[in-house]
Amino acid sequence: MKYLILFLIISSSLSAQPMPTAEMAEKAGEIAKAYQGMGWFSGAVLIAEKGKPIFQKAYGLADIKNNIPNTLQTKFRIGSINKDYTAVLILQQVQRGNIFLEDKLSKFDLGFPKNIADKISVRQLLSHTSGFGDIFIPEYLDNIRSYKNIGDILPLLMNEPLMFEPGTEEEYSNYNYIVLGAILEKTTGKTFGQLLNENIHANTGCKNTEYDIAENLQGTAKSYRYSITGNKKDHTPLLEYPTPDGGMYATADDVLAFFQTLFFSEKLLKDEYKTLMVTGFRPTDKSWQDILAQPQAGIGLAGGGPGVSAAVEANLHENYFIIILANTDQQVAEEMAGRMWLAKTGREYPAAILPSNNFLYNIYKKHGKTFLVNNFKKELMNAGYEDIHPGLLNSSGYALMQENKLAEAIDIFRANIELFPEEANPYDSLAEAYLEKGDKTNALKYYKMALDIDPELPSAKRAVEELK
Repeated sequence: MKYLILFLIISSSLSAQPMPTAEMAEKAGEIAKAYQGMGWFSGAVLIAEKGKPIFQKAYGLADIKNNIPNTLQTKFRIGSINKDYTAVLILQQVQRGNIFLEDKLSKFDLGFPKNIADKISVRQLLSHTSGFGDIFIPEYLDNIRSYKNIGDILPLLMNEPLMFEPGTEEEYSNYNYIVLGAILEKTTGKTFGQLLNENIHANTGCKNTEYDIAENLQGTAKSYRYSITGNKKDHTPLLEYPTPDGGMYATADDVLAFFQTLFFSEKLLKDEYKTLMVTGFRPTDKSWQDILAQPQAGIGLAGGGPGVSAAVEANLHENYFIIILANTDQQVAEEMAGRMWLAKTGREYPAAILPSNNFLYNIYKKHGKTFLVNNFKKELMNAGYEDIHPGLLNSSGYALMQENKLAEAIDIFRANIELFPEEANPYDSLAEAYLEKGDKTNALKYYKMALDIDPELPSAKRAVEELK
């Protein structure tokens, strides 16, 4: 799966005079080592100023089974960061007059119903304001390796109703960029891979960015799911094929080269189109030079999914980039990049902490359920977790179910009910765990208890009807 990729103008609190190079390198190394030391991070870190690396280092293993280390030449999945490559390809066609931002889908004759195709513009696809839902529906997730290209995925939502009228709301959807890829292939008569090679890689000098699955490539890192128990499980054979919405492989050097070429030359886009990218594809009276002149002008991007985490933080005014590519997941690259950015600006940054699932499970295993219930908030707050809510233990329970640890999952869900007895979801989740165990009596009992609190809870209503 892929997560949000976002261009934005970062707040002035993130723009300060750069920390001295040697000190920043030391801080970056400390942060990366802390995350590696807890068994979570493996990957590559690259920090660059004016296009020149001031810190770069690889950590951990690209292949655990064969004890192959990550290096600075290792290629990592970059997740949704390759949506930016797709946006560049679209804007290149706009520059050439082959596509217009206000063109409707109907112009491209991709097979969408007329009542949908006449409403949605290219600009709305770029800005996630089209109304399309996302591709991660059971049909896709249950057969993920059977969807090998744009043509395989495009029909998934083609005849589905829109979530909202185009242009009235914004809702992130990977499907928007699948459709953009289809528009590119229809307009140019070339495959998406060919367009990448001819229109981006040829202009950036990137020779280590690949649009394929790992089995067909050399020098890639395997992608490991970081489980609630702290183990790493190879997810590489289950990763989807790369498409315009995400999934390419690249080295950290190549990611830097792409953004340097994009923002600090006109080899990929003219200045007015760069401005569109950093302002959410909305019309603006600002010029590119206006944006670069702002001390706080920056971008923050992220990509991820099972076994994948990637982050890019940058101040465009200073041409200062932090790039982290990881072959583990749970947004570890974002956690690290955020702390490194705080260090870069001379601010205090929080200590490295585990994903909340792992932290809570460690307490449960060490001290038991009663201690966890009695000390839940205190332990979380002392460790530096700020957002404390019922979803934390709920997430831990489901993570245990994924590990086939049903008894422990049931114990965790029961703890959540003790902590949050007025919430419906913990009861619903406990019922689901009992159902997974085959205990329909307890499943029905707790589904009904969930409905006593929230009579309209869809999952509980559906389950009660099925269990009657």
